Amino acid sequence: MDFAYHYTDEQQAFRDEVAAWLDSHAPDNLNGPLDGGPLDIETDSKVEGFRRDLGSKGWLAPTDSPDAGGAGLSPDHNVIILEELNRRGLLHLLEDAASALRAAIRTWGDEAQHEQYLRSIALGQTSVWRQVLPPSSDFEPASVGISAFPDADGYILDGRAMFSGPGAAPSCLWTLARVKSEDDGEPAMACFLVSPDIDGVRITTPRSLVAESVRRVFFDQVWVPRSDRLGDEDDGPSVVGARTAHTDLADLPTLLESETDALLKYTRETHANGAPLSSEPIRQQLLVEAYIASRVMRLLRMRGAWLRESGHGQGYEEAEAKLWEERASQRLSEATQESLGIYALLDGADPSAAAGGRFHRQQLRELSERSGNPSAGDMAANLGLERPGQRPAEPKKDEETEQRS
Repeated sequence: MDFAYHYTDEQQAFRDEVAAWLDSHAPDNLNGPLDGGPLDIETDSKVEGFRRDLGSKGWLAPTDSPDAGGAGLSPDHNVIILEELNRRGLLHLLEDAASALRAAIRTWGDEAQHEQYLRSIALGQTSVWRQVLPPSSDFEPASVGISAFPDADGYILDGRAMFSGPGAAPSCLWTLARVKSEDDGEPAMACFLVSPDIDGVRITTPRSLVAESVRRVFFDQVWVPRSDRLGDEDDGPSVVGARTAHTDLADLPTLLESETDALLKYTRETHANGAPLSSEPIRQQLLVEAYIASRVMRLLRMRGAWLRESGHGQGYEEAEAKLWEERASQRLSEATQESLGIYALLDGADPSAAAGGRFHRQQLRELSERSGNPSAGDMAANLGLERPGQRPAEPKKDEETEQRS
């Protein structure tokens, strides 16, 4: 029985077209930002320009109609675009906050917001920063950091919060705020789309493990009209937690898999004492474990996406996959340190750094994410698992393996 996916002649011809266009338009030398390295101003400008180029082709929303900023393509053609973007490490352009906001506006936005945002996001003309929030299982109104005070035909926003998103400055800040009630009752949670250019908004970049991964935004008595609110006042957590459906992306390699493959390749090609690093038995075992963990993670993602799409899931499958991804990322960091030793801890500024500091960046990124992903937090809370901030529990190992670890 043949389970392989066979492409049609039309798909193959379209692949040639997409590949040729990407080869001639995709910016060069993007290894830094794609594997977690810092974005300088010039590279950031190139990425944003390329995103607009993709949008002009309709490839940021391939199956949407041209009137909505898409390309009007079939799902079969969409698969080709996704695969070719993923092959070049550019799939994140379809998975960012702007794409999630577009999905949220489709559900909760009014006609004016549809007109203002949907097409411009699809064309790559609007960049979005989304507020970084704690896991919904640990969510408390006091943790939001921004208050909204009703004021005539609008609200006054006050407070500060952390945001993440592409570029040096966004077109839109997608935030959640506690709406203060006049009777001092339980505050409602509302979602707002705020321009960063209005008076009272200030953006700073705090020190963090991963360069430019988050920014701190201050709101100092910022007045916004009621038309900036997305959804009703009580819809806030659902709106800001919206995400793009990933059914078409679930079976494509993730950044974790790319980093795992990069480590395997490096240990095959780097020699010590006349032999490849990967030839040492203990190191081989560590690398195999990291490889298996990364591929199981993809299987769980595919399973979660299929169950959600078919309506047969229990609601936690994708969170389960995300929890596994966190643990697989920790396993990869451990395998990197054990395989490369001190060289895995050197950054790109050191000429002795492995792979130009790529594995150092991978470890920083894993540490910065270890505090808890919302989906993983939900999964841990719902199933009684420990938070993945600690080393995850492992199956019992035989005596030889215990001595090795």
